[in-house]
Amino acid sequence: MNNTSLRFLDGLEQKTVEERKNALRSYMKERRGNNENRDVKERLLIENFYRAMFGNSMGAGTRLNVFVYLSFSSEAPTDGLIERLRLDGHNVYCPRIEKGEMQAVLYGEDFTLSSYGIREPIGEIYGGNIDVAVLPLLAVDKQGHRLGYGKGYYDRYLRLRPKMKRIAYAFDFQVLDSVPCSDLDESTDMIVTDKRIIACDCKRKILGE
Repeated sequence: MNNTSLRFLDGLEQKTVEERKNALRSYMKERRGNNENRDVKERLLIENFYRAMFGNSMGAGTRLNVFVYLSFSSEAPTDGLIERLRLDGHNVYCPRIEKGEMQAVLYGEDFTLSSYGIREPIGEIYGGNIDVAVLPLLAVDKQGHRLGYGKGYYDRYLRLRPKMKRIAYAFDFQVLDSVPCSDLDESTDMIVTDKRIIACDCKRKILGE
C-alpha cells in the first residue's frame, strides 16, 4: 500500500463505521477507475481463480455450479472467467434483482439492464445448490472483510447460503490491511487477485455445525 493510501486510511480512524465505509468507497472507486493493463490482469485473475479452485488439475473431472457477478464499469472483469467456466462444463449462474433481493439465474445469451446499468440474465430463477460464489467488491482485507456498494444484496444472499464457498475477485490493489465492517457484513473465504491467492483468516460460523 502506498503512502497516499496510508494517509487516507489514517484519516478515517475517528469516523463511524458507515462514514468510513462511504469515504473508502469513494476513494476506491476513483482508484479503480485509474487502473491500467486490465487485459493482462484479467488473464492473470482467471489463472489464479483456476489454481485456487482446482490446483494442478485445472478443473479436470470436477463440475461445479458457480455464481458469478456480471462485471460493470471498472470492476474486475468476469466475462473471460465465465466463458472459461462454461467451456470447461461448469454451470454458471449470474445475479438478478427481483423484488429487492438478489437471485441466481442461469447465464445465457439474453440480458436486460438494471436501474444501475448492470447486465442481468433473462430466465427462470435457480433455487438449487451453488458451490462457489464469485464476489465483486471495492476493497477487501486478509481477514475476509469485504466492502461492497452499500445495498446489502450480496450480504443477504450469502447469509441464506452459509455453506457456499465465497471468493472475492479483485485487482491486487483492492486488498487493504483493514476494511471497516459491521455485524451485518458477510465475510469471504478467499481472495483471488491478479497477483496472488489469499486464504482469509476470518472464521465463519456455518449453521448446523
